[in-house]
Formats: sequence, C-alpha cells, structure tokens
Amino acid sequence: MKRIAIILEKNLEQGAAANVAALLMGQAALNEPGLYSDQPVLDQSGVQHAGIRYSTVILKAGENQLINLVNACSEDNDSLGHLVFTQTGQSLNNAFEQYASEIAAMALEATKVVGVIVWGEDELVRAKTKKFSVMK
Repeated sequence: MKRIAIILEKNLEQGAAANVAALLMGQAALNEPGLYSDQPVLDQSGVQHAGIRYSTVILKAGENQLINLVNACSEDNDSLGHLVFTQTGQSLNNAFEQYASEIAAMALEATKVVGVIVWGEDELVRAKTKKFSVMK
C-alpha cells in the first residue's frame, strides 16, 4: 500500500496552505505518474471523479522541521519521493524563469520551505512523518 503526506508550514493561512498543497500534489503527479489512475473514474451520471490511488494526509510542522524532513529524505535511500515548495516560489507569481534561476542560486534553508510532499510505501512515509500533527 502507498501513502502521500503533504506537510505544510504551520503558520500558513488557509488559502496559502491550500495553494501550496495543490502545487506540491501537481508536481508529485508529474514526478510519479502512478499517483493517479490513467483511466477515468466515472459515476453513473458520467461525471469524472479524482482517480487518486494513494491515501493522502495533510500535516503541519515548523520551518526547521520541514528542512530536517527534506534532509532526512535526501540522505536516506529508502525509496521515498519528495519535493518542496518555498516562500521564494510564493513571491514570484507568473515568473517561472526568475523562480527557477533564484532557486538554483540558493541553499535549501535560504528558500524558506513552506511545504513538503513525501510519497511511497505506507510504512516508510508514516515513519518519516509520525512526529507531525494533522492540519486542521
């Protein structure tokens, strides 16, 4: 069984948190095509529903905890996918080239991580994220 955990900076406003979660999930789906079904999931009326294959949870953490999580995932070779979104990205609306250039010139800590997504085997994701609280 697989699992996805989206861990967001605990002080994000609701709208910003939803935006960061959506951006992380979108990029994760590109990196890991198996997250969603390639066949439509239709109800009896023909309306398409989300075809998410993995259990997904939204958690919260402090900025230092997010950086520690990213470093732990990067150091371990335990088959977990992960990626981040940052305050740098939030501040550069519709400026992808500038965003990519700025991120390439910065250390992780300087980017001000506001969200991390981790995906893979259920028990591995749970082990990496067990210290974080559910976002409410």
